[in-house]
Amino acid sequence: MHFVLIGGTRFVGPAVLRRAMEQQHRVTVAHSGRHEIPDLPEVEHLHGTRAELLAPGGAIERARPDVLVDTFAGGATAEKATALADCARRAGVRKVVAVSSIDVYRYLVQAGIGDGSGQSLLPDTPLPLTEDAPTRTSPYPGAPLNHDNAAMEMALRDSAGDVTVLRPGAIYGPNDPRSRAWPLIRKIRSGVRRLELPDRGVQVFHQVALDRVARSVIAAVERAPRGFWACNVVDPYTWTYAGLAAAIGRMFDWEWEPAVVPFAAVDHPYKVSSPVLISDCRLREVLGVNEPDPLQALEEAVRWLWEHGPPADATFADD
Repeated sequence: MHFVLIGGTRFVGPAVLRRAMEQQHRVTVAHSGRHEIPDLPEVEHLHGTRAELLAPGGAIERARPDVLVDTFAGGATAEKATALADCARRAGVRKVVAVSSIDVYRYLVQAGIGDGSGQSLLPDTPLPLTEDAPTRTSPYPGAPLNHDNAAMEMALRDSAGDVTVLRPGAIYGPNDPRSRAWPLIRKIRSGVRRLELPDRGVQVFHQVALDRVARSVIAAVERAPRGFWACNVVDPYTWTYAGLAAAIGRMFDWEWEPAVVPFAAVDHPYKVSSPVLISDCRLREVLGVNEPDPLQALEEAVRWLWEHGPPADATFADD
């Protein structure tokens, strides 16, 4: 199957590309050309701005792919989604796969994502969150002006084509530009044993291994249901903040000296007031994605961070 991967030259994209090549798919990478992938197999590249690539008669339309996979580099918007859907229709694309986020759920605003101003002490949605949980109708508080996954999804839903939106949790893996593990690894590297645990470190923000996201994209390309279909992409189990610190400590035989502090007393990577737990039933039962093991994936990510640290040009989106 031939699919065009839009963006995809930094964090998520290379992992998807590797999995696609293993499955013998033909992949074309459409991106700006500012950043290439030197250590991956040779594939066709389409260079240009996003607007140029998706324009009527543009390079993507001329490529006539079976599937468009979009990582929404630089932020997701309704305008970008509409341009994607229009290009897909003109090119006769069979399916669109969009990488979204669990941030589309209203519950996450109540849990305090963004600037925390939407936080509620009485969240109204049961856990774990399924794909049918209520989604946001406006950007989350403090969101960048050029980023709203909920608006992007709505625009794709209105396009009436075959669209799968994948909703990953907090992605971790090698070359991770936003690793929740790095502050803990940095403490160990610096010999700091004191570990401040806000409200005992019981916070949960459901994570997902990078390789599981890549496998999910390929599975969606191959066997996602027709019409508009959403699928959460998370690990089958996850850690509290304190549990993550303990797991990383064990990897280095490191003994922490935990200190309980108030929730607001320290900045930390799980700064949510309610646990964020997500259902992975569709991922397992419909797409058939069950790998990798989260502990093994965490160990791989931690090893990479220990050796390299976060990349100097760390970014929140693919190029």
